[in-house]
Amino acid sequence: MTRVVLGEKAKMTKWQAEDALREHIARETQRAIRCPEGDPTLQQFWERSYLPSRTWGPAMRGVVPSVIEHHLLSQFGSTKLVDLDKLAMQMHLNALAESYSRSVVQKVLRQLRAMLEEALEQDLIAKNPARRLKMPTTREPCGRFLSREELSAMMAQLDFRDRLIFWMFVNLGFRASELFALRWNDIEGCEIRVDEAATQCGMMKPKTRSSNAKVAVPPEIEQGIGKWRALQKEITPTGFVFPSATGGPIELHNYERDVIVPAAIRAGIMAKPSKDRKKGDPIRDKANTVNFQALRRTYGTWGQYQGSVKDVQAGMRHSSPDQTLKVYMRQVPDGTRKLNTALADFYRDQCGFSLIDDTPSSVQ
Repeated sequence: MTRVVLGEKAKMTKWQAEDALREHIARETQRAIRCPEGDPTLQQFWERSYLPSRTWGPAMRGVVPSVIEHHLLSQFGSTKLVDLDKLAMQMHLNALAESYSRSVVQKVLRQLRAMLEEALEQDLIAKNPARRLKMPTTREPCGRFLSREELSAMMAQLDFRDRLIFWMFVNLGFRASELFALRWNDIEGCEIRVDEAATQCGMMKPKTRSSNAKVAVPPEIEQGIGKWRALQKEITPTGFVFPSATGGPIELHNYERDVIVPAAIRAGIMAKPSKDRKKGDPIRDKANTVNFQALRRTYGTWGQYQGSVKDVQAGMRHSSPDQTLKVYMRQVPDGTRKLNTALADFYRDQCGFSLIDDTPSSVQ
């Protein structure tokens, strides 16, 4: 058996060693790595091999294909796998980072790496040029949530149905896909069962296993749902609580565009699109947009002042408190002041601190 030295173990990563081994095999066998049907393009590989092999859940399958088609295949879809260039891909990621969120750019990078890793496994390419691509710096993620004053201003701009929907968003932490999937038989008095999500691909299971749960409903919202039910001409157990004009679930994008955004503009908490906006410019400033994400972030932010992080996590039906803390909880302007004042009261009343008398009192 002939031994081949590919390099020093301490100076090579696993994937570098794999690449070196593949290159050695190709040299020794003098065989170019090719697909039996010829050299596929990235688009062909995506459609014929990669996408059909994925086992994504409903949330990923509803989002990732659209992101990849718009932000990756539109640029490199017609390029053969063997011709994909690391520098060109890195420059494309850098350009995306100037206009899109970290989440979008990460999805593109992760799927690009995974696609080419799969192509490598199938011997369609000699090495994965995406392995050492760098995640570029992206714009700051949107942290918008509604203040007390903004909540009141929004409520004043909505009719009864939309006030109820808005209140359920900011008081119960619903995702839009879950709220518009609710059926009358999901409402069980002071609880609402969440077991469906209305997506572009039709009715599916909720986003995660933790999302499939029951939501506690306070009396006022319970009464509001009862009033809304009484206004309906016809009720069936499997009918949607908030149906569209055709009787199906409300389309998420249309509701945000036609109800939430106009109400925010009327309330003076969101600016109108600029008349000087040029073709291709963003319609709205995403940092100040009032959208479904901002409403769910409002629930997470104000919820932390009424319960523990674990309580808010359960309310938002996250599988981990990390997501709750990093993405949805924001500091409110007077939050630290209230915390420090409460601690001062605690130290004075429970620990016996007394700075005014300059003499520590005894601890009871």
